[in-house]
Amino acid sequence: MRSEYRIWGALGIFVACHFLWLLAFKGHPVLWDVGGSVFMIAGGLLSSLWLFQASRKYRSYPVVRNLFFLLGLGSVFFVFGEVIWMVRTSLLGQEIDTLDWIEIFYASQIVAYIAALKYVIIKNRHQLHVGRFLFDELIVLAVGLAAGWQFLIEPYVQQSNLESLELLILLRYPVGDLFLLFGMLVIFLTLKTRQNNLSLLLVLVGFHFQFAGDLLYVLPYGMEYDLTGQLIDPLWLAAVLSVGAAARLYQVEGDARVTSWLDRRFELVRLVTPYIFLFVLFLGISYRTLEPNALSAGLLVAIPLLIARQIRILIENRQLQEELEAKVTERTAQLEATLQEMEHMAYHDALTNLPNRYLFARLFKEELSRAERHERLAALYFVDVDHFKEINDTYGHLVGDEMIVEVASRMQKHLPHNTLISRQGGDEFVVLLFDIHTSEEADRCGEQLIDIFRQPFVIQGKIICTTASIGGSIYPRHGTSRADLIEHADMAMYRAKRQGRNQFVPYCKEKEESLS
Repeated sequence: MRSEYRIWGALGIFVACHFLWLLAFKGHPVLWDVGGSVFMIAGGLLSSLWLFQASRKYRSYPVVRNLFFLLGLGSVFFVFGEVIWMVRTSLLGQEIDTLDWIEIFYASQIVAYIAALKYVIIKNRHQLHVGRFLFDELIVLAVGLAAGWQFLIEPYVQQSNLESLELLILLRYPVGDLFLLFGMLVIFLTLKTRQNNLSLLLVLVGFHFQFAGDLLYVLPYGMEYDLTGQLIDPLWLAAVLSVGAAARLYQVEGDARVTSWLDRRFELVRLVTPYIFLFVLFLGISYRTLEPNALSAGLLVAIPLLIARQIRILIENRQLQEELEAKVTERTAQLEATLQEMEHMAYHDALTNLPNRYLFARLFKEELSRAERHERLAALYFVDVDHFKEINDTYGHLVGDEMIVEVASRMQKHLPHNTLISRQGGDEFVVLLFDIHTSEEADRCGEQLIDIFRQPFVIQGKIICTTASIGGSIYPRHGTSRADLIEHADMAMYRAKRQGRNQFVPYCKEKEESLS
């Protein structure tokens, strides 16, 4: 966010300096013209650079690449027009009128912008939810067309002193901006994603600056007072810089905080935009047709109040919807967390948090299947803590439970990473050693299990010395099924107890048969 603020601040300062330059050197024509043109050209070049860099950066995203390329092309036409304007007016001292060929570049800028909007709309036509916002679009479009015809197009059609070509060139401003307005409307109301909200907003802001500049250029046409260079040029500069900044700040993966904030603002603006345009249309009708009397005064008060009331209802409904969505999201998250906790409890030992016998059985089956596919060995160990009942009777069950936890912790710390540890209940543990190649690896792991009990356990300040009896079986030497491996490891563990405890005994069929 800090880099975004810095860019916005720098662009704002740049436009403000341009405006101050025009005010400061108003009485010096050469400095006024050259300085103003330098600001415009520098802004256009910076915008073009950012746009083409983004087009190249996101070449693996065709829609993004082509969008920024078309917008960059519009900035290039803007730069060409400004360079030719500066050379002819400031250096050559020529006068440029409406019919001049330089208008081709400025018209091409608008055409490139419209082409960019059209391209985005076509490529995302399957994502556009036009039906949801159809009435909003129709309201805004109807007001825009009516106002454009009434205040922009009709006045020039009625001026017979304008040549037909000159009229056509002048009309390209309002007509082109109406196309921009429609494109902005479709994208603004329908196409918003979490990846491009911020850039989309900047493009829309830039187009609004372009629309305002063109409007101020066309409206006073024929008047003695010329606004060009005092207010219009900074607007055009702000337009081209905003479009360039959209490319500079674009990210394929948007900032969740920024996009979430923009989502809420976009939705709010979408709700109130049709009513704002409707209010503008009402003001225009009132200015042209209403006579000053009590009824018209009441209408002038009632209609705005009615529109404001409707906007307030929409905002309140939106807030209620957001609160409901937040509660649903919160409840869903709580339910998912509860389900995950229940699933964890169902498959893990409550005391040690190790996999219980149910989860171990499933993982054991998977590891045996993997060992069979890759022709690897696997070893299973039964671990029984010696004299654990005496420890419980002497020190109490709380100490016994803590000792079981400490045994599990030592196993997790000292056994190889390719082991699976499970508590089967009481003082019994099962360890699976998987992905091994030789029986020597299995014997080493059995000895490591014995070493775990060589150090005394310190529980609640009490030093407890104990050992373990451990039996082991190896897949596939001692069995190829889970049942056989478990049975043979269990038999070996009991032989370790009979032989004096505190030892690891691998399964041996001959010894077991001799004992039986």
